Amino acid sequence: MTHQKARQLLILSLLLSFFAGVIQAAESTTAAKALIPWDAEGRVYRISVDTVLFQGDLEGILYLQTSQGEFDEGFVRCPAAQELNTKTGNTHASGNCMITVDGGDTAFAEWTCHGKIGHCKGQFKLTGGSGRLEGLTGSSSFMIRSPMRLLAIDKPSDSAISISSGLAILPDLKYSIPAK
Repeated sequence: MTHQKARQLLILSLLLSFFAGVIQAAESTTAAKALIPWDAEGRVYRISVDTVLFQGDLEGILYLQTSQGEFDEGFVRCPAAQELNTKTGNTHASGNCMITVDGGDTAFAEWTCHGKIGHCKGQFKLTGGSGRLEGLTGSSSFMIRSPMRLLAIDKPSDSAISISSGLAILPDLKYSIPAK
């Protein structure tokens, strides 16, 4: 093997090592548990004899249970809709979230859940972000707790409603942000 060939192989192996490290860094995933205590404001509508619809915004703070990662806390706002069956006690809900972190960068997410009124389980999916959070992806199972049954069931249609002390739990959040 000539000196030049050995040098080319060395350079090639260094470049491959460098790019493998970049790819690995870009694909690293952070695992965390997150809690979102929230308050909600919106309106309830009786949309059938046994069904009430809530439409409004959930607002709160997202707290990660680990201090590692791009955001340890962020302000959360989620426009949401939830149908509550007053006869069976079943419910399903969905929403989208904007999570604003220090510096104004924003993560975007969507969620769905099904269950009993006051206890809804489903999926939470991170769909992108801005600034430092550009390219953000991730997901978690999702549970949302609320006193909705006590507050929404007996309201007249088109009534304003304000709910305090709800809680969203993301027990197995995994997310990644591409390296820049």
